[in-house]
Amino acid sequence: MAIKPLEDRIVIKTNEAETTTASGLV
Repeated sequence: MAIKPLEDRIVIKTNEAETTTASGLV
């Protein structure tokens, strides 16, 4: 499952950042 943990972490951080930004804007 954890073939590319680095990419997964980057994706998760990006998703969290987008969610936080969206929540902040809304």
